[in-house]
Amino acid sequence: MKIAIRADGGATIGMGHIMRTLVLAKELSKVHDVFYICRVDNPLSDKYIIGIEKIKSQGFVVKAIREDFILLDLKDIQADLLITDSYDVYEKYFDETKKMFNKTAYIDDMNLHYFNVDFLINQNVDGVDFAYKVNNDTKLLIGSDYIMLRDEFRAVSEKYIKEKVNDIMITVGGADPHHITEQILDYVKILDYTFHIVVGPSFEKDNCLKDFENSKVRVYYNANMYEIMQNCDIAISACGSTLYELAVCGVPTLGLIIADNQQGIAKKMDELGMIKNMGWYDNLIKDKFIDDLNYICNSFVKRREISLKAKKAIDGNGVKRIVKELGFAYDMDKQ
Repeated sequence: MKIAIRADGGATIGMGHIMRTLVLAKELSKVHDVFYICRVDNPLSDKYIIGIEKIKSQGFVVKAIREDFILLDLKDIQADLLITDSYDVYEKYFDETKKMFNKTAYIDDMNLHYFNVDFLINQNVDGVDFAYKVNNDTKLLIGSDYIMLRDEFRAVSEKYIKEKVNDIMITVGGADPHHITEQILDYVKILDYTFHIVVGPSFEKDNCLKDFENSKVRVYYNANMYEIMQNCDIAISACGSTLYELAVCGVPTLGLIIADNQQGIAKKMDELGMIKNMGWYDNLIKDKFIDDLNYICNSFVKRREISLKAKKAIDGNGVKRIVKELGFAYDMDKQ
């Protein structure tokens, strides 16, 4: 089967779309022919270049479509299945692409449209709470059974929870336009822990994190996320897909909401006892933040409870389930 994945990521668009589709693309490419479709705007802009470079670095071909002529350019793309992971969609997009491709799939987070697709994928834990508007024959692949994790996160042993916290990971995603990392570091600089700071690929080149770097603050520009998670006792993280990687690693996590699509995930995971939801980044109060952090650090029982609940909720086989469903539909069509 020839599969096209349409996703964008860059300086102003979340790299999460790229990263999670790459997990799916690698699994699909074991059996199928997979390539990417990415938007471009003008030659002088680097709006999408970071995402495109990331995709190419993983060995996938990228076919460009013009930002202002998406549907027109998609008509020239030949594929059996189109998988879209983008917020820049609307009901006409689904109607038109359904005519262009034999099968279509959409990776969703927020349930904002009527979805005229063959497959609707929402890997988020709160996806089961949505009443999706879809066709009668649309296959729903919804909830934590379909979380797309990279290879290294699919068979992680139970985490040993230490009595005393020493190492804390801080990660806010691929970009940090609001300088949340610097804000948190300013809050915690009085605390006696070692902080491991992940700098995403779309961080501003002139960020001031170097100013904080010392023996207690270590900054990683090309981070091995799995290794850092294994070595840290707790994490402070944006409530995106990194939460799922932290969960399977059993890392007790304080979650920060930095985008609208993270609200439901943060709320649901907090309700399930998988994280401690700290709310929106711009509503943080320094003293409360420090109190909540210290409480988690000083409570072995609470950290152990969060770790066990988080790890139990995700089995790591989500991407294999998605690939199986997509492949089964293709096999049925050939019969």
